[in-house]
Amino acid sequence: MSKTMKDVAELAGVSLSTVSRVINKSHLVSKDTTIKVKQAIEKLDYQINDSARALRTNISNLIGIIGAGMDNPFLMKVLQTIEAEAIKENYNIIYSDSEGELEQELYYINMFKQKKVDGLIIMTANFADELIKAVRNANIPAVFASGHLDTPDLLSVTVNNIKAAEEVSKYLFSIDNYFGIIRGPYRDSVASKERMQGIINIYKENNIKLKDDYIAEGDFSYQSGYKSTKVLLEKNLNLSSIFAFNDQMAIGAIKYCQDNNIKIPKEISIVGFDGIEISKFVTPTLSTVYQSSTTLGDKIMEVLIKKINKEVLDKNQFFIPFNLKIRKSSKN
Repeated sequence: MSKTMKDVAELAGVSLSTVSRVINKSHLVSKDTTIKVKQAIEKLDYQINDSARALRTNISNLIGIIGAGMDNPFLMKVLQTIEAEAIKENYNIIYSDSEGELEQELYYINMFKQKKVDGLIIMTANFADELIKAVRNANIPAVFASGHLDTPDLLSVTVNNIKAAEEVSKYLFSIDNYFGIIRGPYRDSVASKERMQGIINIYKENNIKLKDDYIAEGDFSYQSGYKSTKVLLEKNLNLSSIFAFNDQMAIGAIKYCQDNNIKIPKEISIVGFDGIEISKFVTPTLSTVYQSSTTLGDKIMEVLIKKINKEVLDKNQFFIPFNLKIRKSSKN
């Protein structure tokens, strides 16, 4: 009698979902557990034959995810939520990190098409025309989930980056008549572009020119936040506030100020974006745009499952709530 996934789980002393994660090369399983499951698979000679099942039924029970920069704590929490919801719906996920490279994204879409995945989630830094065309041609139910996509035939689930950046901008203009910006990389034409648009809107509303010297390019890492703060303060000696496009860069900015005896928030206010867990524990606690990674992951899966099941959706754009949390890193 052929062995089942349940047999593997019992021998390895883990859950069925853990076996599923190991088989699908999930990043969410520890190295030790992965080794234990693989040893059980080898000992039982368990045969993984999902491809044959997909060819036979045209249903793979797989969801493909293309992401970029999943070392980001916020995006990792979104991915964990997506995976948990997928397992509840009897799906496994295959995650591929394109590192923002279009060629890799097109390769993964073709690979997912060959694997007959039931759904796609796109969480990349650039919704290039070639990418959108490839998703359409693949004819796989898909959700774009790192920014807003204004097309009637494609679905997007995201925070409203423009409105969130507008709210931060209005708050920072209440502190001073300009503020510095640590944006994401210029190749990020999704979230960073939308947040920049929100800032531009409020600068125009206040009849203030948004100078290039007010903007530094980061890469969403702590280190780039540190370096970008140095650049901004050297160009703008009287700068009294900074808006970083994620919490990691904002925490990097706090570290630079602390290393250079710049008092926060007395001399400078710092605001981040995402509301990751560590933002509540840094000193001073970080003011940030909070968006729930759990809510985002849940909504992505809810919309995708409805699309897979051919349910009628009343709209193609879905925005999750956000909240500007003012903490100790900025003036009240």
